[in-house]
Amino acid sequence: MKIKFNYALLLIALFVGFGANAQKFSVESMKMELDPTKPDGDRNYEDLVKWAEETKEHPKTSNDFKMWYYRGLTFLKVSTLNTPVTEKYPNALDLALEGFQNSIKTDVKKKLTKLAEGNLLNVAIGYYNRGYTAYQAEEYTDSYKAFETALPLMEYDVDGVLKRNNLTAEVLQQMMAYSAMNNGEDAKASTVLKELIDNGSSDPAIFSSLARLQLKGGDTTAALQTIADGKDLNESDKSLMNMELDIYLKQGKSAELIEKLDAAIAADPGSTIYYFARAISFEGLGETDKAAADYDKIIEIDPEYYDAYYNKGVMYLNKVSDIVASLDGVYKPSIIQAKEQEIAGWYNKAISEFETVFDSNDDMPLADKVELAGTMKKIYARLEKMDKYAEMKAFIVENE
Repeated sequence: MKIKFNYALLLIALFVGFGANAQKFSVESMKMELDPTKPDGDRNYEDLVKWAEETKEHPKTSNDFKMWYYRGLTFLKVSTLNTPVTEKYPNALDLALEGFQNSIKTDVKKKLTKLAEGNLLNVAIGYYNRGYTAYQAEEYTDSYKAFETALPLMEYDVDGVLKRNNLTAEVLQQMMAYSAMNNGEDAKASTVLKELIDNGSSDPAIFSSLARLQLKGGDTTAALQTIADGKDLNESDKSLMNMELDIYLKQGKSAELIEKLDAAIAADPGSTIYYFARAISFEGLGETDKAAADYDKIIEIDPEYYDAYYNKGVMYLNKVSDIVASLDGVYKPSIIQAKEQEIAGWYNKAISEFETVFDSNDDMPLADKVELAGTMKKIYARLEKMDKYAEMKAFIVENE
């Protein structure tokens, strides 16, 4: 019995020893099969994934830094293939991430840590590509997750390898924000954009995106502050300037808008858009002469800017409406006669502008031209210019 017992112990010892050596051999086999000098097409990926799974499960190698490293490298390679092995492991990139991260954790003597960290940058590229593909396919939940997974891996880009290829933490966070925005997750997008700003980003697109979300949420004050912060970092950026002007315009804050537009025009005196917005603002304040001067400046810059002529004509018609409203209940002939002369003066100013648009704007849609002809017909009748009245009437009949 004693001999048999010892013999049994010997058999067990031999079996255990052989198992451990076999698993170590499998790790070395992975290393050899993954030799960088070996072409990808010559590698046996069926064996590689088999060894990767076996060595992970065996207690002797389940926490070995080499096993984790070569397992990570195996699945990183698999994630780039288009073979049955890839189909079997659709989560290959996730397994590669797990492998390199665990290799770093268990590599006490830092023998493979540098290589693992370098390969984590390849994993980051893989997740970025996955996220970009999902984003293009409008699968925004998946794109957000992929960009988010890649983000912490950017800490390993100490030599700026990815940065030189325009892949940075800021880019990933921007794509996360845009994914969330397109997915209707405004709160999540706002959080990411605020983090970018807090981390020192100066990209005007980040500020304008956050401001749009704040406006959408009804917080105009916060949006204006965000735009102001962005302008401090990007003094000449027109997108932020135009967004700020648009907010003031929609709020009807003509005085504040004019102040902003004065600065915008000083920075870009050739911009017809700024003059147009300021003309509208002056008109809102009842400062017709200043509005007319800005419309004239637009026409000086661009003689074919027909909206300036048209708006100027409408402004003069509105002056007629103001006079008519002021005459409510007034019956004194002398007052009415004086106002009639003033009204005729405004009608003549208006029709002059409308004639320019009608006669010169060849790109004007026919329906709009017919509508304008209707307005002009009424003015001609009021001014007793019956030949012109007949001309407009004929045009309308012909084109209705």
